[in-house]
Amino acid sequence: MTTTQAFGLERKRSPVETQLSDLYDLRIGEPKISPFPFEIFDELHHQKKINCYYPSHGDFELREMILNKYYQGFCVDNIAITHGTMGALDFILRSTLDSNSEILIPDPGFPPYSKMAEFSKGIVKRYDLNLFVDAETTINWDSVNSLITEKTKILLLNSPHNPTGKTLTKLDIACLVEVLNKYPHVSFILDEVYRELLYGKVHYDYSIFIDRGYIVGSFSKMYPLQGARVGWVLTNEKNMASLTPYFNNATGAMSSFGQEIVKLLLKKNISYEKNYKNAYLIAREVLDSYGVDYVVPEGAFFFFIKYNYSDTIVTDELDDLGVGVVPGSVFGEKGVTYIRASFAQEYSILKNAFTIIGKHWKEAHCKKIQ
Repeated sequence: MTTTQAFGLERKRSPVETQLSDLYDLRIGEPKISPFPFEIFDELHHQKKINCYYPSHGDFELREMILNKYYQGFCVDNIAITHGTMGALDFILRSTLDSNSEILIPDPGFPPYSKMAEFSKGIVKRYDLNLFVDAETTINWDSVNSLITEKTKILLLNSPHNPTGKTLTKLDIACLVEVLNKYPHVSFILDEVYRELLYGKVHYDYSIFIDRGYIVGSFSKMYPLQGARVGWVLTNEKNMASLTPYFNNATGAMSSFGQEIVKLLLKKNISYEKNYKNAYLIAREVLDSYGVDYVVPEGAFFFFIKYNYSDTIVTDELDDLGVGVVPGSVFGEKGVTYIRASFAQEYSILKNAFTIIGKHWKEAHCKKIQ
């Protein structure tokens, strides 16, 4: 399914047409539950050269901070700062794909994956996920193996996953190793932008496989820094050399202000884990009270809710009730009849919004059964 909007969120209402109080907006994957520490702006005046160009691969101190936090044992030559996770993916795909190469992406999956692959002239193939509870693997590896050809260049993974909240398991790692060993011409990308947002699950370290691929992430989800647009790519030095022309010529330098804000926030060692877990429990309790059918999120901050009729009709109906959600079909064919709702919301609207969804689901489900 194509869309003119990268996130599949063509707004039905504009801010001019409606007051925000008229709509509980659960559409955009934007953390609204984490209060931004505005006091850090008072500290920026100490950075006397903050208005200058920073290194094209990013501030050295920030790169070292990310390595110390997530990828110990690697050096600054293995990591570069990007314009969010999307900036990292864009450069990777542009340096890897062409009109004679294929990329495998999950279905359902984040809409810009396929769009950016198309921009790079790559051929998109969609592999299936196992969305049911207690699946041994989140990825359907039979589906993956059936799609790989001599043209396949990249296998894209996302954990925790958008839109379902599923996480990769230990067995998924073993299956990935089998694929990489069997197909030496295939590289992987792991998008782990939600890596710290987990609910009783473990996020496994894929950096040990970095000779065969890339890991991308950002501070836009784990921290309230979506506007700073600071992400990263971790890879081996050979791959980084292929990305370097894009850093030097497509961006030149990442935002110095954004990088300094991130550094200040990291130094304060602030955690928003409790906020997300509380929101997860509140939303889940409401949905369970109405018997709603959904994919149990193990991470990220979405509920992928199953209906028994068209997701676009459901989206319109909920919009009329004052709740904005995303139709599952924008994430791929497997998303048809699902909707995605973000629970990274202020507590003041969280329960009300999910109560509306719960009541609507129950009424709609009973109506369709009769």
